[in-house]
Amino acid sequence: MAGADTLAGLGRRQVLGGIALGALLPALGGLSAPLHAAELDAQGPGERETSAALLRQMFPHGALTPAFYDEMAGRYLEELAARPDALAEHRRGLALLDASYIAPFAQLPAVIQRALVGRVDQEPFFTAYLMRGAELVYRDARVWDRLGYEGSSVEYGGYLDRGFDDIDWLPGAGEMQ
Repeated sequence: MAGADTLAGLGRRQVLGGIALGALLPALGGLSAPLHAAELDAQGPGERETSAALLRQMFPHGALTPAFYDEMAGRYLEELAARPDALAEHRRGLALLDASYIAPFAQLPAVIQRALVGRVDQEPFFTAYLMRGAELVYRDARVWDRLGYEGSSVEYGGYLDRGFDDIDWLPGAGEMQ
């Protein structure tokens, strides 16, 4: 069900707790300084954990494990290692996410993570990660099984006999044949 994936396994109390915590953000803003990227390396999660948490917010599927998102984030960071400018831009974007007044992005409740993603979703690093992240996530055959996609049908003659005629879920579909 789409709603279950959207909430990514959050209970009502967790959602309400996240909303309450989010309401406190402006009040806490005057009390402390934002964390800086250099501090985060020493205090909290690294760029891989933040990248994995961001990828999970971009493509939230309850059927996918945190280890899967971590693996895909690792692949993306490996690709960026060959492109220093893109890696620097990605790190700048992650620093924006990790610069909350509460905790690093990966350690925040999902509700607050979504709000922070809404603040950076027009940034160049986000667009680049969204496009490449979609390929990394949805081209993985392990995801196909978990999401119910049977894979390519070209090798089997196309979709006519492999999905197109799967209309047994419609009432009266068997009567038409």
